[in-house]
Amino acid sequence: MAQTDKEVFKYGVFTKNRVETFSDGIFAIIVTLLILEVKVPHIENADSSIVLMQSLTGLFPKFISWVISFLTICIVWVNHHRIFELFRGFNIVLFWLNVQVLLWVCFIPFPTALVGDYPNNPLAVAIYGVVMALTGASLVAVRFYGLMNKDILEPGISEKTYKKAIVFSFLFGTIFYLTGAALAWVNTLLSFAVYFLITIYFIFSFKFQAHREKK
Repeated sequence: MAQTDKEVFKYGVFTKNRVETFSDGIFAIIVTLLILEVKVPHIENADSSIVLMQSLTGLFPKFISWVISFLTICIVWVNHHRIFELFRGFNIVLFWLNVQVLLWVCFIPFPTALVGDYPNNPLAVAIYGVVMALTGASLVAVRFYGLMNKDILEPGISEKTYKKAIVFSFLFGTIFYLTGAALAWVNTLLSFAVYFLITIYFIFSFKFQAHREKK
């Protein structure tokens, strides 16, 4: 039987649908803003294909960082959506935990632009990894709050599977990104490889996970 408004709202003044709509709007804006950092190059000889090709080749790092960030934000959105399905409603604490997720998502365009401009700079590449790690950690914090406050979760949630999801989120969404950030001081290409592999892992893992927190 569907929950009544009274049952849903008892967790706070925030309705689940409204918070989700607000969050989706933020994700849509940020994923659109990313491409604005990839600007059309200006060349003196507008008719020269060779010069234009050289300028476009120089944009390759920006394209790479844009693709990785675009896919990563989409992955965060999918995880965010799955987490929303686990909660019956939103109280003030959960609302602000959700806000801190959006805070890091909104910040992603900066390290994306930074690493696109300085792809060989260890600091720039490491900053990208740290920001992504903090974004992943913010989602882990939301999940962990649900674990500590089980009354806010939907009925029928498997605690064992829920805990596994927290561990895997922390491992692949935080630890691996920090590893990639550390590798920037060895070779920036290794960092890019780690960031890309994390993205690939999450894309293909969605096919097999199919949201198994529920029994």
